[in-house]
Amino acid sequence: MRHASHRFNPFVPAVLGLLLVSPLLQGGPVHEETVISLRHTILAAINEDRALHGLAPVQLDPHASEIADQFCARQIRERTRGHFVTDGQPPYMRYSQSGGNDGLSQNAAAWSANYVFSEASLAALVRESQREMMAEVAPNDGHRRTILDPWATHVGIGVAWEGGELRLSQEFIRRYLEWKRPLARSTSVDKRPLAMGKPRDGYRVHSISVHFEKQPETMSTALVNRLETYALPTRRRDYRPRLDAPVTNGPKRDMRASSRIYADGSRGDFTIDRDGAFSFAIPLDEGPGLYTVVVWVQPEGRDEIISASNVSIQASAPGTRATRAK
Repeated sequence: MRHASHRFNPFVPAVLGLLLVSPLLQGGPVHEETVISLRHTILAAINEDRALHGLAPVQLDPHASEIADQFCARQIRERTRGHFVTDGQPPYMRYSQSGGNDGLSQNAAAWSANYVFSEASLAALVRESQREMMAEVAPNDGHRRTILDPWATHVGIGVAWEGGELRLSQEFIRRYLEWKRPLARSTSVDKRPLAMGKPRDGYRVHSISVHFEKQPETMSTALVNRLETYALPTRRRDYRPRLDAPVTNGPKRDMRASSRIYADGSRGDFTIDRDGAFSFAIPLDEGPGLYTVVVWVQPEGRDEIISASNVSIQASAPGTRATRAK
């Protein structure tokens, strides 16, 4: 899962003509009505492109949009671009630490100009951002593939501008799980945080992967601006539903045939109830660091598997107190 940040020409004089017919938005707080208008302009463009490719529309996600707005505003303050700010958090960690529980893929765009943006020029630039993303050609088409993700259900849209700086973020969400017990976001490695949830009707839990990395470190603005992609860490462990575990249904219990095993001879790692609900105590056996939990779900009767969560857990050493990311 890799995504390229959007990098545009530093000056965009073609939009200067629009300044003659629209009032300048100089300084001061961001106008909420303008943010709302830009957000719906972007959403309409996204869903128009999805419709042209036979895909269902995505719904606007207010929570993800709020997170995206904060990210864009911080990028402008720090003069950063791409998927990061100077705290070093990748998009999935930022979304998770802000309360998100679902699968996430991010598009990001940045514009710089030698003039102050007007409402008309802002609208023109966000539409141009969408056109640039959709014009990408494989294999360098990360933005386009994210917009046309057939399993995306929602999108958070963030936008911020100041003077001649504009930042835009699209946070595509895959929402397929109802969390009965969301995972803790911080703990210590001697604990095993418990995840409990159930996939949407028509889907089943295929597997769970746990990705490990060291805690993010503060980065310089120059380093942030050199990073064009992000990805989940390749250091991971995969876990599968148990094949010989008791299956529960209220007060009733029975046993699946104990002869059922996976190809590698194992019987699996976590239980699934008759209604499809799962429970899994996440092992934190790589030591202190960041563990990102991906629950993979599969549509009934299809081969595709969907990453339906990117929940990041900050795990500290035993006896120390984990601190929430800021």
